[in-house]
Amino acid sequence: MRRTKEEAEATRLCIMKKALALFAEKGIAATSLSDIAQSAGVTRGAIYWHFKNKWDLFDGLWEHYASPLTKLGDASESEGEADPLGKFVELMRLLLVSAEQDEDMRRLITLYMRETAVLSNDELPVHMQELELELHTRRVRALENAVRKGQLPRDLDVEAGSLLVKVMVDGLIIRWLRNPNCFSLSERAGQFIESIIAVLQHGARKRG
Repeated sequence: MRRTKEEAEATRLCIMKKALALFAEKGIAATSLSDIAQSAGVTRGAIYWHFKNKWDLFDGLWEHYASPLTKLGDASESEGEADPLGKFVELMRLLLVSAEQDEDMRRLITLYMRETAVLSNDELPVHMQELELELHTRRVRALENAVRKGQLPRDLDVEAGSLLVKVMVDGLIIRWLRNPNCFSLSERAGQFIESIIAVLQHGARKRG
């Protein structure tokens, strides 16, 4: 029985790895479960054994590959965390470094960018709309926590701050993905993050 569970988990991980590569290359809508089954060397039934549909599979990918980022996000939001801004900085650093050095994380980021690269919210799948809102809400909570701990200005507009962080981090990664030889995300991560924190420290203030 133990061996069967191990084999099932190995199959699940294989399905996720192949799905991640295909989703990042073609997008979720353009990738069929048959494509994933063929790439993973399993049947469609094997995929349905582990996942209800493509979006359930996406959730599995996000939970598995983004878990280190999620843990840092949890810490940055925790009221018991003495250094929430430090955890937030660690999260951004890990994201930038992993985008360059970790192939699976790079694929997850590419997938996320591909699925959210639309001009109208009407074009964005509901699942991605919900994820975008969740990530924004979590950034806001992290910034609010840093404000409470005296690490960021009391008059910081945390909503604007969250949006600025997203735009700056996404912009850096997109620029690097277009031309990886132009600069190193990992080598310059500290410099980039210092600039982002400076914006939060000295800009994005509440009006009035």
